[in-house]
Amino acid sequence: MSGLKQTWILRCQCARRMAVAVIMLAMLCAIANGGKREEIAGKIRNLTQPATLNFWQTHNSEETQTLKDIVTAFQKEYPNVKVVMDTVAFAEAQTKFKTAAKAGKTPDCFRSEVAWTPDFAELGYLTPLDEYLTQADKDSYLAGPMRTAVYKEETWGLPQVTDCLALLYNKRLFNEAGAEPPKTFDELVAAGRKLSKPEANKYAFAYPANDSYFILPYIWSFGGGLIDEQSRKILINDEGSVKGLQFALELRSKEKIVSPTFDVANDYTNQLEDFKAGRLAMFFMGPWATANILSGDEFKSAPANLGVTDLPKGPADSGSPIGGHAYVVSAASKNPDIAFFFLDWINQPKNQAMFTVKNNLLPTHKAAYDLPEVKSNDLVQAFRRQLDTARTRPIIPEAASIFPPFTKSYQDALRGAKPPKDALDDVAREWKRLLEK
Repeated sequence: MSGLKQTWILRCQCARRMAVAVIMLAMLCAIANGGKREEIAGKIRNLTQPATLNFWQTHNSEETQTLKDIVTAFQKEYPNVKVVMDTVAFAEAQTKFKTAAKAGKTPDCFRSEVAWTPDFAELGYLTPLDEYLTQADKDSYLAGPMRTAVYKEETWGLPQVTDCLALLYNKRLFNEAGAEPPKTFDELVAAGRKLSKPEANKYAFAYPANDSYFILPYIWSFGGGLIDEQSRKILINDEGSVKGLQFALELRSKEKIVSPTFDVANDYTNQLEDFKAGRLAMFFMGPWATANILSGDEFKSAPANLGVTDLPKGPADSGSPIGGHAYVVSAASKNPDIAFFFLDWINQPKNQAMFTVKNNLLPTHKAAYDLPEVKSNDLVQAFRRQLDTARTRPIIPEAASIFPPFTKSYQDALRGAKPPKDALDDVAREWKRLLEK
């Protein structure tokens, strides 16, 4: 046998051994973490005194009932764990958790909005969860939502629900106007012209004046950005961002497919009601609103009239923002193992599917989308497709604080008080001060 052939055989054998070693290591990690869950389950069963978990959650009343049913099922299976669940108003939850953490009185576990998680982690208020999770566990979640739970290469939460913006449209109005759901912003303008009658005060499209979150698709679709996570460079006033905001404003001023009037305080609600009543043909909206929309006159007897499709693309593709919530474990919890086990249990695919069926919320587990009750939900599957191209907002501690100054300057541009470039320069200055704190 030649030396060359012997070398080739040895290399092949070495490669095979390395591949086997990698597979075995992965299997051992999976077994170890699977064993971790079994270890905690055994610990719970062997408790001589019940363990109490304090759990704060932020769902609305309908979603809270779903969660109560899931928690009741957990306690039936694990009666040695007493879960004390408190509902905290979403608008107050971030501040309330921080205040409790400073006083050393946090709950064991908490439902955190994705923008709050890196802030809590940076402040040392959370328990990292990597010791409980295998790579397979992490891969079982959709990539975008899982990414929102990771900060500084550590995992701080279990993605519970996710959301993104998609284009919602009234199929009846589109059919009557001979319009097709737009795939690009040029097509959005063309469809809007067919569906709008400015002389009759009828407009096809809308975006709310009270929240800059809904402007992100324009910023990203024209090549703009917010803040680079690694360099912390501010991108909100770059050329693409300015063009995106300018385009959004011109849908109102130039193309006249958006009403020239707006109500800063009530725009979101007004546009939702207009869409439900058939006075608005299309808008960008998230899955959280679909249950409400389907109760409207235009859809309650004809739910199939509601169309959901991907956001239209701009010169730099499309840009739907990922939102959602994660379950987190407090750093001050006296029972972090049991808190993780509880959150992991209530967050199983079958339990996430309950939120989908009852509340139209989007699961974060890939496997949940294959369950029959989720697979048959056309609206949820449409948002699932949009999630494939959706983007995370900056995963930085300041993430929850960047929108108030953005919204203020966006409203200045809407009112015509400042041109888009000046308005976004103002945002950049405010963000610079925020990042330098």
